[in-house]
Amino acid sequence: MKQKETQVAVSSDKLLRAHATKIKKLVETVKELQTEKFKLAIPITRLTSIKSLCQDEVAAGHFGLYFAKIVQKLFDDASRYESITPEEWEIHQNLIADAITAMEQYLETPTNEGKQSLWTFLRRISELQGDNFRRIHGTNIHFVKSGYLLKLEYAILCFTDRNFPYYAYKLAREYTELYKPEYSTGLIPESAPKLLEIAEFWCQYYFHQNLKEKFPNLMVISQSENFIKE
Repeated sequence: MKQKETQVAVSSDKLLRAHATKIKKLVETVKELQTEKFKLAIPITRLTSIKSLCQDEVAAGHFGLYFAKIVQKLFDDASRYESITPEEWEIHQNLIADAITAMEQYLETPTNEGKQSLWTFLRRISELQGDNFRRIHGTNIHFVKSGYLLKLEYAILCFTDRNFPYYAYKLAREYTELYKPEYSTGLIPESAPKLLEIAEFWCQYYFHQNLKEKFPNLMVISQSENFIKE
C-alpha cells in the first residue's frame, strides 16, 4: 500500500514539474514579446501547451469560468456595436451574467441538470449569433455578431465538450491572437499582458502561488526590456 502511495506521489510531482515548465515557457514567451528586437508575430501554436494544462474537466471548467469573467468585464467596459440594438446588447449582457452563475453552480455541484443548463446557453448563443456563413477560399467561415459571445461559447464548451482541452486552447487563442501590419497575425507585443494573465491563472491554480512567488528569478523586471510592467 505504501509503495503504491509513493508511486502516486512521484507521478504527481512529475506532473507538477511538467506543468511548471509549461507555465514558465508562457512567461518566457511574454518576455520574448516585450524585447525591443521583436519584429514578427510568434505563431499562435505556442499556446498548445494549454491543452495539457487542462488535464481534467475540473481544470478546464475553472479556466472556462475565469475567462467568462474576463469576457464579462470586457463587455461591461465596451461600447455597444452599432449593428446591435440596445435591447440586444442588454440580452447579451444578461446572458453572460447568467452563464457565469451556471458555471459557478456546476463547479460547486456537478449535476446532469447543471450540464443541461449549460447546453441551453450554448443553444441560445447559437441563436443570437445567427447563421451567416460565407465561403472564402474554399472554406466556410461563420461570421458572428459578437466576439464576446464567441469567447463565452468556448468557455462553456470547456464544461460541456469531451474535447475540452481543445476549447480551452481556442479560448486562449481568441483572447491573445492579434494582428498588426508590422507584425502580421499571432502573438504580438499587445498580446503580452493577456498571455501573462493566462500564465498567472495556471500558476495559482496548480501551485497556489503567483508568478513572482513561483518564478522569482524569471519575473525580475529588466529595465532594458521593460519586462512585465506593474
